[in-house]
Amino acid sequence: MAIDKSKKYWRGDSADDVVEYLDEYSENEITKVVVVKCRRCGLVVFTFKIDTAEGVIEITCVACGKKHLLLDSEKSLAKSKPENAKCSECKKSQFNVAVGFIHRRDSEVKWVYIGNRCANCGILGSYGDWGINYAPTDEMEKNV
Repeated sequence: MAIDKSKKYWRGDSADDVVEYLDEYSENEITKVVVVKCRRCGLVVFTFKIDTAEGVIEITCVACGKKHLLLDSEKSLAKSKPENAKCSECKKSQFNVAVGFIHRRDSEVKWVYIGNRCANCGILGSYGDWGINYAPTDEMEKNV
């Protein structure tokens, strides 16, 4: 992993750099990070829509067009208003996406972070994070 931290926005050169970015962004609290891969073709570049208030994230693979709701987004989709993600610098909308989890002592998910890397210019960021106040959460973790 080779994150360039020398500029205003950190930049990475691969999807794996989102893992390191999220670890530092969350002040090293994350216990698990999963880089999102398309369930149909296995590639790692997506467009995505997100509504952090409702905890909804929908990704679309740029290679095959497969859409997928991450985590437990389906539960809140009806009342959500997801917005398209765009890079803050180059304004493109294709990203590598990773989900970081913070777990409670009982292994249930306490918090999630959505990390991203612009596939065009490499800028790393996090479009959102939110707390989880229910259990069980094992299905949520499987749905990445």
